[in-house]
Amino acid sequence: MSDKQGKVVSVAEHQAAHAAHDTAHEIRIYLTIFGALILLTLATVGVAYMALPHAASIVIALLIAFAKVFLIASFFMHLMHEGRLINWSLAVCVFALLIFVLFVMPDLGVHPAEQAARLSIEDAEKAFHEAIANGGPVAGAEAHH
Repeated sequence: MSDKQGKVVSVAEHQAAHAAHDTAHEIRIYLTIFGALILLTLATVGVAYMALPHAASIVIALLIAFAKVFLIASFFMHLMHEGRLINWSLAVCVFALLIFVLFVMPDLGVHPAEQAARLSIEDAEKAFHEAIANGGPVAGAEAHH
């Protein structure tokens, strides 16, 4: 066997060179996927700090999580190179998961009682911080002398 320069090389040398190239290629792929997972994690944290409606932030976080699961399962768990039975089984599981998520979606909206409780807590915290900032006693608290 000869290489690109016409030099004769043994089959073992050719296989070793090919294996080294494959290893370097795989390492690049794994590092790229790792970088993508880091970026997706940062995106999840960023969405948590955005002033989005509750349901929208949960849907976005779930989509990001789905992308992360896909990358991990496809590349790190090597499911991309598996047979049809494994992939169909995985597809059925993902479909069932999506059905379960769709059943939960109506509960992601803000219920009136939950909204009222959240607003009363926010109003109480605001009044507390204003009272402390003004140096006066907190409303509803008795002064002890």
